[in-house]
Amino acid sequence: MYYELYLDVLFLENLLADYLLLSLLRWILKCPARRLRRLLGAAIGSAGVCGLYVCSMESTFFGQLLIYVIFSTVMVKIGLGIKDLRTVKKAVALLYICSFLLGGIYQWVQSRLKLPLYPFAGFTLISYWILSACMGWLLGFRERAADVFEGELGYHGRTIHIKGLLDTGNHLRDPVFGKPVSILTENRKQELCGGEEPMYQMIPFHSLGEPNGILPAFFADVLYIYQKDGSRKQIERPLIGITKEPLSSQMDYDMIAHPELLE
Repeated sequence: MYYELYLDVLFLENLLADYLLLSLLRWILKCPARRLRRLLGAAIGSAGVCGLYVCSMESTFFGQLLIYVIFSTVMVKIGLGIKDLRTVKKAVALLYICSFLLGGIYQWVQSRLKLPLYPFAGFTLISYWILSACMGWLLGFRERAADVFEGELGYHGRTIHIKGLLDTGNHLRDPVFGKPVSILTENRKQELCGGEEPMYQMIPFHSLGEPNGILPAFFADVLYIYQKDGSRKQIERPLIGITKEPLSSQMDYDMIAHPELLE
Protein backbone atom coordinates (compact mmCIF):
# COMPACT_ATOMS: atom_id res chain seq x y z
CA MET A 1 0.00 0.00 0.00
CA TYR A 2 1.25 3.45 -0.84
CA TYR A 3 -0.09 6.97 -0.59
CA GLU A 4 0.04 9.60 -3.28
CA LEU A 5 1.09 12.95 -1.84
CA TYR A 6 0.43 16.23 -3.61
CA LEU A 7 2.99 18.75 -2.40
CA ASP A 8 0.98 21.76 -3.56
CA VAL A 9 -2.03 20.61 -1.53
CA LEU A 10 0.17 19.82 1.47
CA PHE A 11 1.80 23.25 1.23
CA LEU A 12 -1.53 25.12 0.98
CA GLU A 13 -3.11 23.16 3.84
CA ASN A 14 -0.15 23.80 6.14
CA LEU A 15 0.00 27.42 4.99
CA LEU A 16 -3.63 27.99 5.98
CA ALA A 17 -3.31 26.24 9.34
CA ASP A 18 -0.03 28.00 10.23
CA TYR A 19 -1.36 31.41 9.20
CA LEU A 20 -4.47 31.00 11.36
CA LEU A 21 -2.34 29.85 14.31
CA LEU A 22 -0.02 32.84 13.94
CA SER A 23 -3.05 35.14 13.74
CA LEU A 24 -4.39 33.64 16.95
CA LEU A 25 -1.00 34.05 18.67
CA ARG A 26 -0.76 37.64 17.45
CA TRP A 27 -4.09 38.38 19.11
CA ILE A 28 -3.21 36.61 22.37
CA LEU A 29 0.27 38.14 22.67
CA LYS A 30 -0.83 41.53 21.27
CA CYS A 31 1.95 41.57 18.66
CA PRO A 32 1.92 44.27 15.96
CA ALA A 33 2.73 41.75 13.19
CA ARG A 34 1.06 42.61 9.90
CA ARG A 35 -0.73 40.19 7.61
CA LEU A 36 2.15 39.81 5.12
CA ARG A 37 4.60 39.03 7.93
CA ARG A 38 2.31 36.32 9.30
CA LEU A 39 1.84 34.94 5.80
CA LEU A 40 5.62 34.83 5.30
CA GLY A 41 6.13 33.00 8.60
CA ALA A 42 3.41 30.49 7.71
CA ALA A 43 4.92 29.98 4.24
CA ILE A 44 8.35 29.26 5.72
CA GLY A 45 6.91 26.74 8.17
CA SER A 46 4.84 25.05 5.47
CA ALA A 47 7.77 24.96 3.02
CA GLY A 48 9.96 23.35 5.67
CA VAL A 49 7.45 20.57 6.26
CA CYS A 50 7.10 19.98 2.51
CA GLY A 51 10.90 19.82 2.20
CA LEU A 52 11.05 17.06 4.81
CA TYR A 53 8.42 15.05 2.91
CA VAL A 54 10.43 15.43 -0.31
CA CYS A 55 13.51 14.09 1.49
CA SER A 56 11.44 11.37 3.24
CA MET A 57 12.61 12.67 6.61
CA GLU A 58 9.25 13.62 8.13
CA SER A 59 9.16 10.53 10.39
CA THR A 60 12.80 10.51 11.46
CA PHE A 61 14.04 11.87 14.79
CA PHE A 62 15.91 14.66 13.00
CA GLY A 63 12.80 15.51 10.97
CA GLN A 64 10.62 15.66 14.07
CA LEU A 65 13.23 17.86 15.76
CA LEU A 66 13.17 20.24 12.82
CA ILE A 67 9.36 20.40 12.77
CA TYR A 68 8.70 20.80 16.47
CA VAL A 69 11.69 22.92 17.46
CA ILE A 70 13.43 24.66 14.55
CA PHE A 71 10.58 25.34 12.13
CA SER A 72 8.13 26.40 14.85
CA THR A 73 10.68 28.78 16.39
CA VAL A 74 11.60 30.33 13.03
CA MET A 75 7.94 30.60 12.07
CA VAL A 76 7.10 32.41 15.32
CA LYS A 77 10.11 34.75 15.13
CA ILE A 78 9.47 35.74 11.53
CA GLY A 79 5.66 35.58 11.53
CA LEU A 80 5.23 37.61 14.72
CA GLY A 81 8.42 39.67 14.63
CA ILE A 82 9.40 38.55 18.16
CA LYS A 83 13.05 39.05 19.15
CA ASP A 84 13.01 38.48 22.90
CA LEU A 85 14.00 34.86 23.67
CA ARG A 86 11.61 34.56 26.60
CA THR A 87 8.67 35.72 24.51
CA VAL A 88 9.68 33.36 21.69
CA LYS A 89 9.59 30.40 24.10
CA LYS A 90 6.19 31.51 25.34
CA ALA A 91 4.90 31.90 21.79
CA VAL A 92 6.15 28.45 20.74
CA ALA A 93 4.48 26.87 23.77
CA LEU A 94 1.24 28.68 22.92
CA LEU A 95 1.61 27.54 19.31
CA TYR A 96 1.62 23.90 20.44
CA ILE A 97 -1.36 24.45 22.76
CA CYS A 98 -3.41 26.26 20.11
CA SER A 99 -2.46 23.66 17.49
CA PHE A 100 -3.63 20.87 19.79
CA LEU A 101 -6.91 22.65 20.52
CA LEU A 102 -7.46 23.51 16.86
CA GLY A 103 -6.90 19.86 15.89
CA GLY A 104 -9.39 18.65 18.49
CA ILE A 105 -12.04 21.14 17.39
CA TYR A 106 -11.33 20.23 13.75
CA GLN A 107 -12.09 16.56 14.42
CA TRP A 108 -15.27 17.47 16.29
CA VAL A 109 -16.46 19.74 13.46
CA GLN A 110 -15.55 17.16 10.83
CA SER A 111 -17.64 14.50 12.56
CA ARG A 112 -20.75 16.71 12.55
CA LEU A 113 -20.63 18.64 9.29
CA LYS A 114 -20.52 17.71 5.63
CA LEU A 115 -18.91 20.22 3.29
CA PRO A 116 -19.15 19.55 -0.47
CA LEU A 117 -16.24 21.81 -1.52
CA TYR A 118 -12.76 22.28 -0.05
CA PRO A 119 -13.58 20.41 3.18
CA PHE A 120 -10.15 20.96 4.76
CA ALA A 121 -10.29 24.73 4.33
CA GLY A 122 -13.90 24.86 5.51
CA PHE A 123 -13.34 22.69 8.58
CA THR A 124 -10.16 24.58 9.46
CA LEU A 125 -11.81 28.00 9.23
CA ILE A 126 -14.83 26.89 11.27
CA SER A 127 -12.51 25.38 13.90
CA TYR A 128 -10.47 28.58 14.01
CA TRP A 129 -13.58 30.71 14.53
CA ILE A 130 -14.77 28.45 17.35
CA LEU A 131 -11.34 28.47 19.02
CA SER A 132 -11.05 32.25 18.64
CA ALA A 133 -14.47 32.78 20.19
CA CYS A 134 -13.64 30.52 23.14
CA MET A 135 -10.24 32.15 23.68
CA GLY A 136 -11.81 35.60 23.46
CA TRP A 137 -14.36 34.72 26.11
CA LEU A 138 -11.73 33.24 28.43
CA LEU A 139 -9.30 36.12 28.01
CA GLY A 140 -12.07 38.67 28.46
CA PHE A 141 -13.26 36.89 31.61
CA ARG A 142 -9.73 36.85 32.97
CA GLU A 143 -9.24 40.55 32.27
CA ARG A 144 -12.54 41.46 33.87
CA ALA A 145 -11.76 39.34 36.92
CA ALA A 146 -8.31 40.93 37.21
CA ASP A 147 -9.81 44.45 37.25
CA VAL A 148 -12.42 43.78 39.94
CA PHE A 149 -11.41 44.81 43.46
CA GLU A 150 -12.82 44.78 46.98
CA GLY A 151 -12.99 47.94 49.06
CA GLU A 152 -14.79 50.11 51.58
CA LEU A 153 -16.46 53.47 51.16
CA GLY A 154 -17.04 55.77 54.13
CA TYR A 155 -19.30 58.80 54.64
CA HIS A 156 -20.20 60.62 57.87
CA GLY A 157 -19.37 57.70 60.12
CA ARG A 158 -21.03 55.02 57.96
CA THR A 159 -19.07 52.49 55.94
CA ILE A 160 -20.16 50.02 53.26
CA HIS A 161 -18.26 47.20 51.63
CA ILE A 162 -18.08 47.61 47.86
CA LYS A 163 -16.95 45.55 44.89
CA GLY A 164 -15.59 47.81 42.20
CA LEU A 165 -14.35 47.61 38.65
CA LEU A 166 -11.22 49.53 37.69
CA ASP A 167 -12.29 50.86 34.30
CA THR A 168 -9.49 52.24 32.11
CA GLY A 169 -12.17 53.70 29.84
CA ASN A 170 -13.57 55.90 32.60
CA HIS A 171 -12.23 59.42 31.94
CA LEU A 172 -14.92 61.25 33.88
CA ARG A 173 -13.61 64.30 35.79
CA ASP A 174 -14.86 67.32 37.67
CA PRO A 175 -14.76 70.09 34.98
CA VAL A 176 -13.62 72.74 37.49
CA PHE A 177 -10.76 71.10 39.42
CA GLY A 178 -10.16 68.02 37.23
CA LYS A 179 -10.76 65.58 40.10
CA PRO A 180 -11.44 62.01 38.92
CA VAL A 181 -15.01 60.75 39.32
CA SER A 182 -15.95 57.19 40.23
CA ILE A 183 -19.51 55.91 39.82
CA LEU A 184 -21.70 54.21 42.43
CA THR A 185 -25.20 52.77 42.09
CA GLU A 186 -28.13 54.59 43.71
CA ASN A 187 -29.06 51.73 46.03
CA ARG A 188 -25.52 51.52 47.45
CA LYS A 189 -25.53 55.30 47.93
CA GLN A 190 -28.69 54.95 50.01
CA GLU A 191 -26.94 52.35 52.17
CA LEU A 192 -23.95 54.65 52.59
CA CYS A 193 -25.85 57.86 53.35
CA GLY A 194 -28.85 56.42 55.16
CA GLY A 195 -31.57 59.05 55.21
CA GLU A 196 -29.10 61.89 54.70
CA GLU A 197 -28.86 63.61 51.34
CA PRO A 198 -25.31 64.72 50.50
CA MET A 199 -24.47 68.00 48.81
CA TYR A 200 -24.26 67.28 45.09
CA GLN A 201 -22.36 68.91 42.29
CA MET A 202 -23.25 68.25 38.68
CA ILE A 203 -20.77 66.52 36.38
CA PRO A 204 -21.41 66.78 32.62
CA PHE A 205 -20.68 63.66 30.60
CA HIS A 206 -21.02 62.36 27.05
CA SER A 207 -21.91 58.81 26.04
CA LEU A 208 -23.40 57.02 23.04
CA GLY A 209 -26.92 57.11 24.42
CA GLU A 210 -26.60 60.42 26.26
CA PRO A 211 -24.64 63.09 24.34
CA ASN A 212 -25.32 65.82 26.94
CA GLY A 213 -25.81 64.04 30.24
CA ILE A 214 -25.51 65.34 33.82
CA LEU A 215 -24.34 63.10 36.65
CA PRO A 216 -24.89 64.09 40.29
CA ALA A 217 -21.77 63.56 42.40
CA PHE A 218 -20.72 64.13 45.99
CA PHE A 219 -17.57 63.89 48.07
CA ALA A 220 -17.40 60.80 50.27
CA ASP A 221 -15.06 60.86 53.26
CA VAL A 222 -12.75 58.01 52.32
CA LEU A 223 -12.35 55.09 49.92
CA TYR A 224 -10.23 52.05 50.79
CA ILE A 225 -9.11 49.77 47.94
CA TYR A 226 -7.78 46.31 48.86
CA GLN A 227 -4.91 45.43 46.54
CA LYS A 228 -3.71 42.01 45.45
CA ASP A 229 -0.56 42.11 47.59
CA GLY A 230 -2.69 42.43 50.71
CA SER A 231 -2.12 46.15 51.19
CA ARG A 232 -4.85 48.77 51.38
CA LYS A 233 -4.82 52.04 49.49
CA GLN A 234 -6.60 55.00 51.05
CA ILE A 235 -8.15 57.77 48.97
CA GLU A 236 -9.34 60.82 50.86
CA ARG A 237 -12.50 62.63 49.76
CA PRO A 238 -13.18 60.64 46.56
CA LEU A 239 -15.69 62.20 44.21
CA ILE A 240 -18.54 59.73 43.67
CA GLY A 241 -21.06 60.01 40.85
CA ILE A 242 -24.48 58.37 41.30
CA THR A 243 -26.36 56.40 38.69
CA LYS A 244 -29.77 54.75 38.90
CA GLU A 245 -28.82 52.22 36.25
CA PRO A 246 -27.16 48.90 37.20
CA LEU A 247 -23.45 48.90 36.40
CA SER A 248 -23.24 45.15 35.77
CA SER A 249 -25.89 42.84 34.32
CA GLN A 250 -24.43 39.99 36.41
CA MET A 251 -24.11 42.15 39.53
CA ASP A 252 -20.35 41.51 39.56
CA TYR A 253 -19.63 45.00 40.89
CA ASP A 254 -21.51 48.04 42.16
CA MET A 255 -18.89 50.73 41.60
CA ILE A 256 -16.78 51.84 38.65
CA ALA A 257 -13.53 53.35 39.85
CA HIS A 258 -11.50 55.92 37.95
CA PRO A 259 -8.15 54.32 36.90
CA GLU A 260 -6.20 57.21 38.41
CA LEU A 261 -7.19 56.05 41.89
CA LEU A 262 -4.72 53.16 41.74
CA GLU A 263 -1.81 55.08 40.22
